[in-house]
Amino acid sequence: MKTRIYPALGLAVLCAAGLGTQAAAGVFSNSFRMLVVAEQTKAAPAPQDTPVSYIAFDGGYIEAGDPIAGETPPTADQVAQSLHAALASHGFKAAQTMTPSVVLTYHWGVLRIDHRQIAVPYGIKTNLIARIELVSTEQLGAEVENHILLREKGGAMDADVSSPRILAGPLETVMQESRRARIFVVVSAYDYQSLVHRDAKLLWRVKLSTLETSGDPQEVIPALIAAGGPYFGKNFTNMQDVEGTLAQPAQLAVEAAYTPPRPESYQLDKQFTFNLLKQEHRKISGVED
Repeated sequence: MKTRIYPALGLAVLCAAGLGTQAAAGVFSNSFRMLVVAEQTKAAPAPQDTPVSYIAFDGGYIEAGDPIAGETPPTADQVAQSLHAALASHGFKAAQTMTPSVVLTYHWGVLRIDHRQIAVPYGIKTNLIARIELVSTEQLGAEVENHILLREKGGAMDADVSSPRILAGPLETVMQESRRARIFVVVSAYDYQSLVHRDAKLLWRVKLSTLETSGDPQEVIPALIAAGGPYFGKNFTNMQDVEGTLAQPAQLAVEAAYTPPRPESYQLDKQFTFNLLKQEHRKISGVED
């Protein structure tokens, strides 16, 4: 894995030229370009001498936007095992008998343009908002959304960020990347003690994504997690452009089924936890309320 100076649009150029998945895979072999967005919302426990203990809840597979047949997602067990392996390699430890420091949620899948979603007068389609937020930091995403609303002379703009009339630099990149179908993984960390009291205090969030033309989701999603491991719990003001490598199918085999944690076993309210996962799922997928 190596990080390059952002932006680099090599694969996007191939896609714009009309080359499909097979052509892209033929040119780049088993390498792919990954976009990483990593943000902290407050001081979070950082892996040091003692690993950060965690439990993780799977928010489920998402396939949003225009449906396309023929793709094979990894199993929930494969995703869970990939995530736990990446976390273990970067200063985190699964809480089994101990009290966790953080509660992780994760969602994974494919996000495409939804041509069926009805346009909102003087507003932004929720599908487009989801695609913008997947590839941007909170501030950059808000500025891009303000730009769209300003162009349409709509309301509901975020007064805390600028409303650029022309997009340039990272803002232009956000708009470009949001126009392309992407395979993704989103991992969020919440303060455990707050969740015990039904208060979802977000500590950090990492969004990992790549063009859908990068390969089969069954291989790409575990590879995204493996390449994104060093960014768990980190904070960057801009997106990171990272090169990852697809794992061979044999490396994705799960030897034993993963048993997800039960919220009540960790003094968490089951319904509150379920509602949090459901809320995240709808937001990430861009489903209309």
